[in-house]
Amino acid sequence: MYQRRKARVLLVVLILIALVLITVDFRSGDGGDGPLDRLRGGVTAVVRPIQDGIATLVRPIGDAVGGVTDIFSVRSENERLQARLDVLEERFRSLEDLERENEELRQLLGIRERAELVTVGARTVAFGASDFEWVITIDAGSEDGIERGMPVINGDGLVGRIVQVTPNASRVLLTIDPTFQVAVRTASTGETGTVAGRGGEPLVFSVLDPEADLEVGDELVTSSYDSGQYPEGIPIGIVAEVGEATTSLVREVTVRPFVDFTRLHQVLVVIDAPLDPLPAFRDSDDLEVNIPDVDPFVDQDDLQRQAEEDAAAEREEDDDSDPEGEGEGSEDGDGGGDDP
Repeated sequence: MYQRRKARVLLVVLILIALVLITVDFRSGDGGDGPLDRLRGGVTAVVRPIQDGIATLVRPIGDAVGGVTDIFSVRSENERLQARLDVLEERFRSLEDLERENEELRQLLGIRERAELVTVGARTVAFGASDFEWVITIDAGSEDGIERGMPVINGDGLVGRIVQVTPNASRVLLTIDPTFQVAVRTASTGETGTVAGRGGEPLVFSVLDPEADLEVGDELVTSSYDSGQYPEGIPIGIVAEVGEATTSLVREVTVRPFVDFTRLHQVLVVIDAPLDPLPAFRDSDDLEVNIPDVDPFVDQDDLQRQAEEDAAAEREEDDDSDPEGEGEGSEDGDGGGDDP
């Protein structure tokens, strides 16, 4: 009970003191000459150096704590920005891939329209290169109308030909395979020959005329005289080096292919190509054959007459030979009877 009364008295005293101080400070005005102002100035003069010293001591600690907080904040921000950057880079790579694919498709469409080809599009799903064969596998097969021997192209030129077909996939023998050959001609002068693959080495062009005028930079395209297996005018490559003709009239001409065989993504399989009309054949049910009337080189009556004469001559020879044989037999018989 006593403690509670003492606390109340102290509270009342403090309130009275506060009211007195407020009243005195208010009456002193804004001049700063009042007793409270002087007291406040004296206290400030005493306390300010202590406050500055404490602030000087505490400031590094505060800065350190703030720095640690900033480090965590900056690190979190960096992680957020890095994640955002990764997303943007992935989108950029996807965009680049789409642009590359669109460019390939535009090139495929362009070469198909220029050559007036009927084709089937396919993607490369596997690539195999060894000392024995250079092949790729595509995701189109017999169900798509593909057959063995069909040419395969892309926007740059001839890729190869189909060598194996399954219902949903096919294997393509590449132009650079050592067993691959194709008839070609130079686009500028029309010099003809064959191009063969050499694996990882440049292609080799065997020109029919060893003395043909060839220059570095001449472009080679497929020739239509190769039994019609490859369409006419498909780009092959560019002459990279022209050797001198030897005494055996062999000329080494190397060709750099247009197709980048390390980056085969989209290809076209040629299932039909425009060919020159062929003449009609005999014994064809669907084709009308117009055979001109030409006199035979040998008359059939003469042949029959000659055969009859040959048969009569043979019979006469047989008749002449039979009497001689009978005479010799009778003489032998008579002689045998006279013997004792």
